[in-house]
Amino acid sequence: MRRRTALAIGAALFVVAGLVVTAVVAFPSRHVARVASADVPLPLSLEPALFQLCGPRLDRLVAELDADRAAGELAAQYATMTTEGSGASFSAVIEAGAWRVEASRAGVTVVNEDGRASSPELAAYLPDAVTAARELYSCFSQYRFVDETTPLASSSQLVQWYKYDALVLWPCLAAHGLKVGDPPSRADFSDPFRAQGIDPFSGLTVSKAMLPRVLAAVRECPVHPSYLR
Repeated sequence: MRRRTALAIGAALFVVAGLVVTAVVAFPSRHVARVASADVPLPLSLEPALFQLCGPRLDRLVAELDADRAAGELAAQYATMTTEGSGASFSAVIEAGAWRVEASRAGVTVVNEDGRASSPELAAYLPDAVTAARELYSCFSQYRFVDETTPLASSSQLVQWYKYDALVLWPCLAAHGLKVGDPPSRADFSDPFRAQGIDPFSGLTVSKAMLPRVLAAVRECPVHPSYLR
């Protein structure tokens, strides 16, 4: 899945004036092995919460650039972040002007794609951008996301889904300390399209301290148990 976000920050992030530069910072081999062995499938609806949890350094970088832009030290332009995939296939790209910083399983790659010079005062942001991309990858690539949308179902299947959600799934999640609100009503499963909107993880805020409980809940409280698929 490809995601593109405007970061609302100053123009070209990084500079080595007049040069085309490519640098690759490889991850340690033990990191790659850890990511490759990680198999923590999470509902797709948890992706935004995990992204926020994994990106504090990116948030700080954006805040610093916004502050300098507001002070008139940077051009009032925009950068973008693009992420794609999940698990070991996850990659994150920060682009601004001619510069591109990409973090993937191969490491962090820094490229000036056309040799266009940028103002020298922006050079100081390059190390922070590389670190932000690397840390986002290191954290976020541990998790594989799957679409847990309730499939279209017959009337009898909808009754089964309702009973499972109300009597099994919601109590199980609550037992793990997750505040997912009241269980769905029978009316929520009155038709298959309405049932597809039932998701206990939608909008859930996940803190670092809470994450182990969320992962345990996902393992022990499947949104779609195999016998109902």
